[in-house]
Amino acid sequence: MQPDPFGNLKDWGPVLEFVCQLADNKNLSECQPGLTRILAYRDNWRLREETLKRIGAIESPSEALIHQVLNIIANHNLYYEVRILACEAMAEWLKKNIPFDTAARASLSQAVASQLATPQPPIFEEALKKLHGVVCERFGVSSRD
Repeated sequence: MQPDPFGNLKDWGPVLEFVCQLADNKNLSECQPGLTRILAYRDNWRLREETLKRIGAIESPSEALIHQVLNIIANHNLYYEVRILACEAMAEWLKKNIPFDTAARASLSQAVASQLATPQPPIFEEALKKLHGVVCERFGVSSRD
């Protein structure tokens, strides 16, 4: 399978169906460059959300995919629902003991701590606190709570 079989993301209906089909067949990991592109694509919220809901099942996410999810979590210009979904996907990976390189660990810890250091809406703060707890447990850093 091609690493990015999704084609034109503006024609999002078939892309969404294909993402769902790949997830149902447990083949998302074969298309990580395409999934990274979907997450970076800002012109369709549904594609992003549905992709985020499914990528936590990937057993070995690429560095690029991890960093794109981290970018969503840290992006103050994005709406909270998509950032919460990104927190949930990241937490799923962390709970699976998927290897994270040193730079990704540092970026993740810093991004979560930075977000928690400023007032957030309660629903996003709750997602950040859950992710922070998983980060602390996984990487052995002390929790601020």
